[in-house]
Amino acid sequence: MRWFWFATFTLICSLLSLFFKQPLLLIGEIFLIDIFLTQKIKWFFWLPKTLKRFPSWLNLLCWLTFTIWIIRLLAIDSITVVSVAGKPQLRPGDNVLISKIYFGPRLPGISPDKGNPFFRLSGIPGISSIKRGDFLAYNFPEGDSILEDLASISYYSWKRKNESENIALPNKEKIKYRSINRRSPEISRCIGLPGDTVQIPSSEGQSLQLTYDYLVELKNEQLPMDLLNTLGLGASEIQIIPGLGYLVPLRAEQLAMVRIRPEVTAMTAHLLEAERGDYNIFPHDARYPWNRDNFGPVIVPRKGDSIRLTLLNLCIYQRIIEVYESNRLEIHNDQIFINGLPAGSYTFKQDYFFVLGDNRHHSRDSRHWGFLPENHIIGKPLLIWFSASKGPDKPLRIYWNRILNRL
Repeated sequence: MRWFWFATFTLICSLLSLFFKQPLLLIGEIFLIDIFLTQKIKWFFWLPKTLKRFPSWLNLLCWLTFTIWIIRLLAIDSITVVSVAGKPQLRPGDNVLISKIYFGPRLPGISPDKGNPFFRLSGIPGISSIKRGDFLAYNFPEGDSILEDLASISYYSWKRKNESENIALPNKEKIKYRSINRRSPEISRCIGLPGDTVQIPSSEGQSLQLTYDYLVELKNEQLPMDLLNTLGLGASEIQIIPGLGYLVPLRAEQLAMVRIRPEVTAMTAHLLEAERGDYNIFPHDARYPWNRDNFGPVIVPRKGDSIRLTLLNLCIYQRIIEVYESNRLEIHNDQIFINGLPAGSYTFKQDYFFVLGDNRHHSRDSRHWGFLPENHIIGKPLLIWFSASKGPDKPLRIYWNRILNRL
């Protein structure tokens, strides 16, 4: 009978781990060996006698639930990749194991600002500090507000688009607030540390790991499927430009492979010229004509540093002052006021970072929403513990070659 219960709970843990995409549930299988088979440790010694009357499997279920909840809250978690922003290292369907203590523990705490319920213990060092090039798992900074009917998109991006087209915004009742831990988790690469000056020129895309869109012109009208399969691309990642060709995301190491194809007549990088401003790019101000390929220079804020505030640079730091650091910002007669007092400068209360996706033209990152606050960082992605995808008309496909790949 013991083997029956052991096999049953082992199967349940495995299925729940895949269903909820939480590898921590597999830890329970280690304890199941002793609870049902070897029985060397009295796991329920702490239970009062009244609770011991309940079936042992019920006590086990409650104990495992509480233990895994604590581990998820403080030490380890899992994130499922849903976008192509991290390709080629991260693909949709990858389930990534996240260490919450790698950069130092981020703990929940009581804060006067309901939007900042986390703090990082500065006195307890992590395994390593954040370095340029590290992958960071974080809660989406612009995810503090969502629309009831459009919860999957950025409210602020949607708002900017509608404002530019003079479309009326919805009533405030339809806008919902979300605290940090309720915002969608994302993974990007850190390229700017606190105090760094970040600038992105068009010539940045020389790295083999970075992906950019290229306009591919063909003799025939249709892009061969065998080419897409060779490049590891799905049809949804390709954009058709009528009369010109296809926009295809390619890495530097793939360029020669595409050029030698007999059906390819021309191929050019689809990069935007400098000074060709994009309102969707941070800081969303015409005085800063930046775009996805030409950005900055901009200084990444560092805790304790002070900057001189002007009406020109206020748009860069406004969200930090108002939202991330909970101040009341006003402008009267061209004078800046913070919390009711005239302000010619501002001192930052926490560190910030600048992150980008490796798939540069298909990434929602700091170029679009600005600086990443330290208290939004969940931890460091360690490895891909499971990878699978399922299309609308396709069966579940498990990518065994991606499982246990380190990041």
